[in-house]
This record gives sequence, C-alpha cells and structure tokens, in this order.
Amino acid sequence: MLAQEIAPRLDADPGAAESVITLTGYLVYGTGLAFAASTAGLSGTQVTVILGALSVGIGFGLQNIVSNFVSGLILMFEQPIKVGDIIETPDHWGRVVRIGIRASTIRSFAGAELIAPNTDLISKEVVNWTRSDKLRRIEVPIGVAYGSDSDQVIAILLRVAGEHPHALGDPAPDAQMLGYGDSALNFRVRVWTHMDHWIQLASDLNVALGVALKEANITIPFPQRDLHLKSVEPGASEALGVGSTASARHRPLP
Repeated sequence: MLAQEIAPRLDADPGAAESVITLTGYLVYGTGLAFAASTAGLSGTQVTVILGALSVGIGFGLQNIVSNFVSGLILMFEQPIKVGDIIETPDHWGRVVRIGIRASTIRSFAGAELIAPNTDLISKEVVNWTRSDKLRRIEVPIGVAYGSDSDQVIAILLRVAGEHPHALGDPAPDAQMLGYGDSALNFRVRVWTHMDHWIQLASDLNVALGVALKEANITIPFPQRDLHLKSVEPGASEALGVGSTASARHRPLP
C-alpha cells in the first residue's frame, strides 16, 4: 500500500520513501512474529531461551548476515547512500535501485545488476555522485599548435561551452592554459551540467571545439617526433635524400 498507493502521491525524496517502506515492512514482520509467539502460547522465558539459542547460532554462522542487516539499517537511517543515487565503487558504477535486508542492488549503465553486500557499502570507499545534488563538472582537454593566440583559444573555448544548451550558466564555464607540451599548447575547458547530460555534453564539446578552432585557422597538431637513422639501406637512403649514416627530421605523425 505504501509503495503503490501512498508514496507515488507524495512529493517526497525517492530514497527516503524507500527507507520508510522498508522499515515499515520490518515493523510489520516483527509485530507478526510477536503475535505468532503469543498465539502459540510462548511465555517470556521461552522466548528468551529461543533468542539465546539464536544468539549462539548467530555467533557461529550468521555473523555476515547480521552485519549486513545492521549495515542496511545504517544505510536507511543515516542515508549516505539511498535509492536513486548514482554511486561509484572501485570496481563498479551505477544507480542504486534497492536497499535490502542483506544486500543492495546497483544497476550499471550497461544494464547489468550488481548485488552488493551492505557491509561493502558501509566499510569500503564509495563515491556518491548525487548525494547532495545532481550536478557534475566535466573537463575537456585540447592542444593547439605553437604560435597560436592563447587569448583567442580561451575565448573560443568559453564561447563554445557557453552556447551548449546543457551547459550551466551558474557555475559558469571556465577555461585555462595548462602549459607547454611536446607538440602543442595545452588547454582545458571545464563545464558544469546535470548528471543525466554529462556524457553527451562531453562528446558535443569535443566536436564543436574542433569545428570552431578550424574556422579560426587554429591547428590541432599531430605529435612531433625526431627520427635518428644510424644506418640506411642504399635504396632507402636515395628515397629519403640522406646518406647511409644520417640524422633526419621526421614529418609529423598522423
């Protein structure tokens, strides 16, 4: 009833709603067990003996289950991770679709579903991309030929980034010159966008920057390499126009 009738009508955070639904389920199960014990005629002493036996079993064989259960409660009350969050672990990346008693379900962007023990989400490092908000900053690096006007390049980067409909105006895009590389002047442009658009935005910016720099007659250079020839076959030396022992400047490699 909570999941299908009440929660969809409320303007509540999906993760918080899922936690309330799960905790309510625990409460219902616990109340049902208490009524079942009462109906079966179990006294307080008998219940204590049963709980003691369960404690022994837990101590020997159910430690991981209890640990995962407690970790699940921590996830629901503290909510470092909640349903709907996009998280990244050392091995996986995806959206949390369920937080269960023993494990949580993470759906990857490739469509696979990962069943992760709750203790791993509590005890190990997890990057939550959407805990406070759903904004993400992307960085697009680019290199231009030596002799290019740095101020002009930065102006083009800012213009192209600002014209994209998915680039946020606050925080505004920014661009910097990073330094002098082996074959190019290295720049980058940084843009904030919504988490749902960052992959497409990165692709669009790469394409648009290539077009804009070409229109401004600014070259994106190929890597430059020095090729030193110690010995050359006679036929090859004639084709290259060098002697049998020589040092030649190699053309830029595509």
